Amino acid sequence: MPQIRIVKVVFDTIIQDFEIPSFRGAVIEIVGRSHVIFHNHLSDDKLHYKYPAIQYKREGNHASILCIKEGVEEIHHFFINNIGLVRIGNKHTALMVKNVSIQTCNFHVSDEFFTYQIKRWLPLHGENYEKYSGLDGLVDQIAFLERVMVGNILSMAKGLEWFIEEAVSVKITSINNSNWTYLKKKKVLSFDLIFKTNVFLPYGIGLGKSSSIGFGTIEKATIKKLAI
Repeated sequence: MPQIRIVKVVFDTIIQDFEIPSFRGAVIEIVGRSHVIFHNHLSDDKLHYKYPAIQYKREGNHASILCIKEGVEEIHHFFINNIGLVRIGNKHTALMVKNVSIQTCNFHVSDEFFTYQIKRWLPLHGENYEKYSGLDGLVDQIAFLERVMVGNILSMAKGLEWFIEEAVSVKITSINNSNWTYLKKKKVLSFDLIFKTNVFLPYGIGLGKSSSIGFGTIEKATIKKLAI
């Protein structure tokens, strides 16, 4: 049951969802590519497959960075070097800090269930999409997505050096939206949905593919009528 520090930095800079990768690139340019934790690429430009300790997001309309565990220790490299203007897409702007919040979270598995909303979640890629598309009926598809979510939670925990021994349960209670979006010039299916799990997850962290650039962000659930 680890206690993990999380720091969220929100900037005055207004961005769109599609600009998050450019925002990430601007931050990497500031700190330098020698700080691998900011971009998760090794020296030979291969991906370092680890849960991202630095996550680039959009808080409301504002650019933001979420720092988890060792990311909290590394974010000072950004503050030291954040001088002048950066380029995000076609615009040049200063990354002025709007606010900073710090919390310590007790990740744990509980006897009760917690309800969350996840935005722009990418559970289907490669073989997963083919398996999902081949399922006959909504019930089977929901069960498949629930298994993927369990895997995402376990992967997140392992990346935080938390090896869960208890059984992890996930129940999707509603799918609010599903959209095709582009990721690295490929079409992928994203989901906005509400789910319950017996794992405590702090708001703002990401789960699943491309959580480092704002996909799969956990939020407080807003219950809607479209229940399954």
